[in-house]
Amino acid sequence: MRRFFLLFLFLVLALPSSAQMGKQVIVRAGTPEDAALREIDAAADLAQKIALLDKFMAEFGKGDIALLAYERYISAYLAAKKYDRAFEYGHKAMEMDPDNFTVAYRLVAGVAEKGDAEHVFVFGEHIGKMIERYRNAPAPETADPQLWEEQKRVTLSNISDQVAYVGQVMYTIGAQVSGPAARAALLERFVAVFPDSPFAGDAQLLVADAHGQAGNLARKVAFAEKVLSRDPDNVNMLVALAEHFAAQGEQVERAEQYARKALRLLPQAEKPAHLTDAQWAQRKNLQTGLSRSALGQVYVHLIRDNDAVEPLRQASPLLKPYSFYYGRNQYFLGFVLARMKRTLEAREVLTEAVAIDSPYRERALDTLNRIGGPLRRPAKKSS
Repeated sequence: MRRFFLLFLFLVLALPSSAQMGKQVIVRAGTPEDAALREIDAAADLAQKIALLDKFMAEFGKGDIALLAYERYISAYLAAKKYDRAFEYGHKAMEMDPDNFTVAYRLVAGVAEKGDAEHVFVFGEHIGKMIERYRNAPAPETADPQLWEEQKRVTLSNISDQVAYVGQVMYTIGAQVSGPAARAALLERFVAVFPDSPFAGDAQLLVADAHGQAGNLARKVAFAEKVLSRDPDNVNMLVALAEHFAAQGEQVERAEQYARKALRLLPQAEKPAHLTDAQWAQRKNLQTGLSRSALGQVYVHLIRDNDAVEPLRQASPLLKPYSFYYGRNQYFLGFVLARMKRTLEAREVLTEAVAIDSPYRERALDTLNRIGGPLRRPAKKSS
């Protein structure tokens, strides 16, 4: 988490003053309130700073000016790593000013250093919702509508790096949660408030996968279909559903439709900005392999054996780095070859499938034993 904190320090220093959202609290120079705030800011000792803040609240803490004290409480407690106290004042500030971007942003960064997933998402969701409210806010009665829209555009542009950072923190921390059900729930929350994040596509993949790992197959399908209802060309979800339906042997016509559409879209798919060229090539190979394998499995289920062999063979080299997918693909390829009485080829493929550490090993072995057992390679002659 340290790299997130260092990035936060850079971004918070770069936060432009014009980017402030929420209430504008102005303290006139030379007033007792101004003198008290200057004294608070000059205090280096935490206990002294907190005592001065308590005094400020007792004397002046009525109305919106309390926000200035809350912001300082938060900064002081975050610096001292007293996170629970920082959260306490963070909630007070957000209750008083739900659109206070600076407070919510500082809290996300502080929580990221701690690695507290729930609080990252609480304050991250605050930011996502306030951005949406601000983007859709109509011009005040006294403002020119065109100037208002330009002001919103500039403000949102000025904080775009900070918003991107919040999305990255939410995605990374959510993806690291160990329990699949909890991981899926957090990442669904992330996608809901940051649908345009560069990490939203990866998060959608992880949500579908996590629901599958947790055994919530109906939720996996419902989530993927919901995404496709909004984005029919979403390759990630097309592949996820094609792979799911084909493996389950259900709704195979839809599996074929999704797989074919994914294969048509993949060559033109744009590389996500956060992936390197090598990572993107690896992902496209995997998704192409899964789509071709899904087609092959569909044709196995439909007893279209001649149609099944080619896509399964095409998928093999693309899936070889992934034991689960490769083992499944080789099992289906060996099975269909055995059903076609191409016994020698089937034994060769199934012998390999049995050697792969995957859930399909036993099924491959059962099929192999029914057609003559593993191939025995001739022993190498000694020199």
